[in-house]
Amino acid sequence: MAICYIKSISDDSTLGLWHMTESWQEMQEMANLPNSEYLPLEEKKTDRRKQEWLACRILLQEMIHSQPLIKYDENRKPRIKNSTRQLSMSHSGDYASVYVHDNKPVGVDLQQMKPSISKGADYFLNDAEQHWVDLNDNVQLHLIWCAKEAAFKYAGDADLDLKKHIITNPFHSNQNGLIEVSIQKEQLTESVKVRYDTFEDYLLAWTV
Repeated sequence: MAICYIKSISDDSTLGLWHMTESWQEMQEMANLPNSEYLPLEEKKTDRRKQEWLACRILLQEMIHSQPLIKYDENRKPRIKNSTRQLSMSHSGDYASVYVHDNKPVGVDLQQMKPSISKGADYFLNDAEQHWVDLNDNVQLHLIWCAKEAAFKYAGDADLDLKKHIITNPFHSNQNGLIEVSIQKEQLTESVKVRYDTFEDYLLAWTV
């Protein structure tokens, strides 16, 4: 089982990371799910998508020591059926991550870095951010993207726009650190702190 780690973020939250080295067929044998829960798996078009789907569910089982069922609300936010625990999941490249809190919303985002992200900077950077962001800093651009995605998942509102509604405060990229993010919609503003870490050519960001 290729679990990189399962670690406590706080007394009531846990973060897990999985390196997907197994085939999806091997993962399916590891997953302890009712037959009725495998319909979404059958709809996945590629082996990688099947790996991602299974890895998140097996990792969640290992993290909370039970066989939870995952459902999605109207905003496509994952929920643990019949539980007050809050859940967020992400996957990229060869890794998958799961983040669980006993009662508060959470968001996690995992990204494998690509050299071309600066070409899409206008999609997720607003005017204020473009004044302080170094468009030649590939790590910083990916960190902003990760932080915004983590905040988006935390909020659980499908109408939020990464450029218009989720704003990052200035920071300097490093191997690990903290980013302050503002979620702004209509007359409401919420400040969210996002912790991040780097490994290999991946970035992992989670709300705290």
